[in-house]
Amino acid sequence: MALYSEHAVVLRTWKLGEADRIVSMYGAQSGKIRAVAKGVRKTRSKFGARLEPISYIDVQCWKGRDLDIVTQVESIELFPAIKSDLERLRKGLGIVEVIEELVGDSSGDFEIFRLLVRVLRRLEQGDSHYLLSGFLWRLLQVEGLAPQLESCVECGEDGEGLTQFSTSGSGLVCRAHGNSVPISRDAVKVIAWMCEGELNRALSLGDSVVRVEVEALAVAQIESQLNHKVKALHLPSY
Repeated sequence: MALYSEHAVVLRTWKLGEADRIVSMYGAQSGKIRAVAKGVRKTRSKFGARLEPISYIDVQCWKGRDLDIVTQVESIELFPAIKSDLERLRKGLGIVEVIEELVGDSSGDFEIFRLLVRVLRRLEQGDSHYLLSGFLWRLLQVEGLAPQLESCVECGEDGEGLTQFSTSGSGLVCRAHGNSVPISRDAVKVIAWMCEGELNRALSLGDSVVRVEVEALAVAQIESQLNHKVKALHLPSY
């Protein structure tokens, strides 16, 4: 077995036996990592809260055939403000669950890792009405799943007639190909900013019906790609 070290964010954990846990992480170089943390559920475990979801860590593992084995963990950022505020915790759990569910098990993508760390740091500093939806739309862009916003995904028509959004087609549709979700021109503009990485422009906006529209469409688009619901994204707001 080979020993390796990674900077990683903990996404999810599962109980294993009486004292162990399986930990899913996203690493800067390795991408998705699944490893066993032995004895971590014991009261005197030296790892403790370092391996809880929404934790940014420096982890050392032995490479295994099926699951790696955690040998050492050092905290980089534990994001206490996120974990002590119910609304920020809801969003933080949604962020890490989407990474767990949407991002594949292939080699790491540093842009995804950087996006994940940056959005958690921003959430730790303070909440924003558009932070969650901005993360979701930008992640779709990085994953090559960005919506088509310039023309109808069915026929290529462009112009003012594009008033609906198709999550199955991943983009705007014209009136002739309707029966999808209505979308305002303001929402299209904000989604375009987010996909292009101009999140700060959206974060400066106040709460409005556009925020609700943009976030609902982001969640619907993510879940259309997964073919199932992301549980944390449906937790009640506080």
